[in-house]
Amino acid sequence: MGCGDSAAGSDSAVDSRAATDTGAATDTGAATDTGPRVDTGTPGPGSCSDPAADWLFCEDFEAGGGDFDTWFAASDFVTSKGGDDRGRLNLSEQEPHAGRWSMHMPASPDSGYQGGNLRWFACEGDQRTNCPLRSYDRLHFRAFVRFADDHRYVHHFLNIGGSQPDRFWSLGAAGCLPNGELGMSTTVDHHPNSHESFFYSYFPEMTCSTGCSRYLDIDAQCMQCADKGLPTCTDRQQCCWGNTLEATPAATFPVGRWFCLEMMMQANTPGDHDGTMAYWIDGEPAHQVDNMLWRTSPTLALNRVGLQHYIETSDADGHSNQVWFDDVVVSTEPIGCERF
Repeated sequence: MGCGDSAAGSDSAVDSRAATDTGAATDTGAATDTGPRVDTGTPGPGSCSDPAADWLFCEDFEAGGGDFDTWFAASDFVTSKGGDDRGRLNLSEQEPHAGRWSMHMPASPDSGYQGGNLRWFACEGDQRTNCPLRSYDRLHFRAFVRFADDHRYVHHFLNIGGSQPDRFWSLGAAGCLPNGELGMSTTVDHHPNSHESFFYSYFPEMTCSTGCSRYLDIDAQCMQCADKGLPTCTDRQQCCWGNTLEATPAATFPVGRWFCLEMMMQANTPGDHDGTMAYWIDGEPAHQVDNMLWRTSPTLALNRVGLQHYIETSDADGHSNQVWFDDVVVSTEPIGCERF
């Protein structure tokens, strides 16, 4: 994980409706890992042509006839990192999960083996950059995923995040300690080669490191965090990269076939340790962490997701880590794997 990256799920202008990505994993925090146990419930019928009442967003990649630009112009995704490069983002007819098309992130050699990122925002009104944002205390995010047979690595993967409703562009605060007022995020990632999954999360009680002066300018890092109003170096000089919270027992993503991945983030009552994050693989509970304190402000809420397969050239080791996505849904309630 690169120490110079922006915080997982953070945003800044890149493409026509554009965003950036993510952070660097370290230790686990003070939250309680309770193991896989949350029930996703029994979802009712629904599809992108007939969405369930609790669905906020549904994308099956069928619009546009396979032309990325035509599809993106009509999509409710708001930003795309790599959207101007078909070696990073394109629509593919190669074994879609359903229908004719899926989203392919090829990480091609001609594109520096880089991944891509599509971000949805809970816009109030039209889906556009800098929109005012709706606020939610809980979001579910489901995607069907297929890693190539030789897939090895991703820097950061699916993400749910939140900000104040008037902060479309969040702070990009990698290495900074959240204050419970400006932003919150969690990302489902996996370890290289093994594809054993874990949460990568930023939260006010996370574990930080004092050893980062070995590889960066700690004075500059502390000043950057202070300029953003984040209390990272109040007591000591340190870096706060996202914490890694492992699944126990290990929860491994399949490779070479489609699988269903649903993640959920529940914001806490402001100031209380009652937040939760969880994810399911093919409908089975994989990992849950309870007792999270994400926020202290009642107006900090969830309002965005990232369909990302974020890789930089320096991470890729000269290898194309390909992935396909299909039948994506964001909802306030459990989604499950049967509706697409």
